[in-house]
Amino acid sequence: MKNQENKREVVITYLEPPEDLKEGNFLKLLKYFGPGAILTSITIGSGEVFFSSRGGAVFGYSILWCFILGAIMKCIQTYAANRYITLTGEHPMTRWAYMFPGPKGWFPLLLGVISIMCFPFWEGGVSGLLANMLYNNTKILSQAIWATILIWGAFALFMAGGYDTMEKAQTAIVGTMVVCILAAVVASKPDWLQVIIGSLIPRIPSYEPWIAEKYPSIAARPIWVEIITYMGAIGGGTYDYIGYTGMLREKGWGTLGREDLDEIREYLVSLKNERIPLSEDPAEVKKGLAWAKAAFMDNIVSYGLLVIFTIGFMVNGAVILHPAHLVPADNEMLTHQAKFLTVIHPMLVYLYYVAVFFALFGTVYGIYMGYVYTTYETLSPVIRKIREIGPSGLKLPVALYVAIGGTIAVWTKLNPTVIITPASIIGGVLTGGIWCLAMYWTDKKMLPKPYQLSPIGSVLLIVSGVVMTFMGLVAVLQFFKVI
Repeated sequence: MKNQENKREVVITYLEPPEDLKEGNFLKLLKYFGPGAILTSITIGSGEVFFSSRGGAVFGYSILWCFILGAIMKCIQTYAANRYITLTGEHPMTRWAYMFPGPKGWFPLLLGVISIMCFPFWEGGVSGLLANMLYNNTKILSQAIWATILIWGAFALFMAGGYDTMEKAQTAIVGTMVVCILAAVVASKPDWLQVIIGSLIPRIPSYEPWIAEKYPSIAARPIWVEIITYMGAIGGGTYDYIGYTGMLREKGWGTLGREDLDEIREYLVSLKNERIPLSEDPAEVKKGLAWAKAAFMDNIVSYGLLVIFTIGFMVNGAVILHPAHLVPADNEMLTHQAKFLTVIHPMLVYLYYVAVFFALFGTVYGIYMGYVYTTYETLSPVIRKIREIGPSGLKLPVALYVAIGGTIAVWTKLNPTVIITPASIIGGVLTGGIWCLAMYWTDKKMLPKPYQLSPIGSVLLIVSGVVMTFMGLVAVLQFFKVI
């Protein structure tokens, strides 16, 4: 970075990207899948294992579009942010602290406070799901005690390890789950025509009579709340994505790999609403966009795996559970899904329980890392001390907040579905829509034209923002019985 007296003369350039990023070969780019493994593992514990199965069991194939649409919109949401931090070295939350009218930092603090409030609900809700399975299969201790052991066991592992350990562990967990669910889908022999119709044609279904008879707690939930909870749970939410984008700092892609990154970040803060001075030299633009491919690949592989999980659990729910009138709910939230693998062989029930244990424990464990970065990226734009201590300085206090808050949530003895629902609707859908619209504005206002999203990318970002904001608002109003 050339730092002249006139700050307008500062120009940010890029380190030379690796050859595989320049070439753009898909298979070679797969090695850039990393932070997305943590995101995938954090989210599969509830959105895919539980809510996808529940959606198929309640509505059959007809609701598959909701999960796929949610995954696509969230992929667009996170890619725009990951691309921005790779090109500029600055998290979007930092830019949002300065570019909107009003008190400094109000917008990122708004998203951040909502996200931070959701932390204990997700930790308590997911640990409660896994604790329910452990209690049902052991009949020892209690669900609350099992959940407490899981929360604090994950806390201890997190404090003992670091980012690299987390990434490797979560990659292994994700890989195991992919193999298991693909085998289950093949064995269940679904109606692929109905799978295609359910994926492509949006329909708002209704509860069948047997739902009210066997599961009155589900029938009492407004249809829209039930559906948007699915969409919010799939692929996580803003509380995950703030941290996901922040974790790219660990990879050093693009501007994030510069040795003078701290100096660049402080300089960008001083710009307020001026365009970020990325070099518009064609060679530098080419290098910057090459680095953006790393963020794209991590993003697309992550959400591709999430879609595979979603279709797998959703289809098996529709094929196996729906005709049998069995729904993951109440005290059998993970029990019925064991049938997904027993259609292959009865002994595979043990593989199911092992796979689900690691999937959900991976979520309980991964939440700590993701939420440390979420807290850091939320508070650092407005609190210099937070910027100075970095994510590592927040590791213990954030982990304690998540663990203590999650423990309190499980000991209130609320049903995990009740705990997760408001977090899913607000943090998983409504704030996601707001994020997309803010990211579109940031892309157009702050980046030089050669670095801006393509027209197609911009349209997709706007559509995602409008759809998620509308759906989230309607679901919130129904959840709180306003409409």
